[in-house]
Amino acid sequence: MTLQGAGVDIGAVLLRPEIASGVLRAAIVLIHGWQPAGVNGALVLEPRARTFMDAGYVVLAISMRGWPPSGGRDDCGLRQPDDVAAAVGWLASQPGVDPDRLAVVGFSQGGQVALLSAVRGARVRAIVAYYPVTDVALWKQTTANADIPGYVTSVCEPGGTTPRSPRLNATAIGAPVLLVHGDMDTRVPTDQSVLMKAALDTAGRSVTLFLVPGAQHGFTAAEEATVRPVVDQFLAASLR
Repeated sequence: MTLQGAGVDIGAVLLRPEIASGVLRAAIVLIHGWQPAGVNGALVLEPRARTFMDAGYVVLAISMRGWPPSGGRDDCGLRQPDDVAAAVGWLASQPGVDPDRLAVVGFSQGGQVALLSAVRGARVRAIVAYYPVTDVALWKQTTANADIPGYVTSVCEPGGTTPRSPRLNATAIGAPVLLVHGDMDTRVPTDQSVLMKAALDTAGRSVTLFLVPGAQHGFTAAEEATVRPVVDQFLAASLR
């Protein structure tokens, strides 16, 4: 399926549990991380979306602009958060969805975009950001991945890194935030989440940082099994 983003079509997969008449369910928008060209980001997320659906949530897994079948180009979090805000609004209007119990969950670049979607006005009650980029300029300087500085120069710097950096826009994030990061991550260094937590703390926002010992960028099945109960408890508490 497709829905309207901020001027582009956004590809998505919508999964719904059985919902009795008159019952409203909490709902989640899932956002993938950077993928190779041509990969459908929504389909990458479908197994995780099914796990959330089995827990009782209505789930919308989206493919960010720049990845099929969505339109547009990857813009390193410039307009992608506006697409997510539009997707949140669309999801809130669907039958069986409680518009007051919505969350966004994103991974890597998707975590960056999830945080920024709240800056852009997405009406969410909870944000989960797995190993997110939160300060693009700092990321260029500290990442151990040799390809990322060139990506930042060509994709992230035109239009400025400040509007793409959740850490520099922390005061505009009102929803509770859960940051999840491996303490051995060098692709998106752990400090990206540590500094994000500090910025949200300074702004007086609700934030939790869960560091996964020994984890790098992306988690093994065992590491994910450690993280998942923390995420489930955070979402349940935030969306109750």
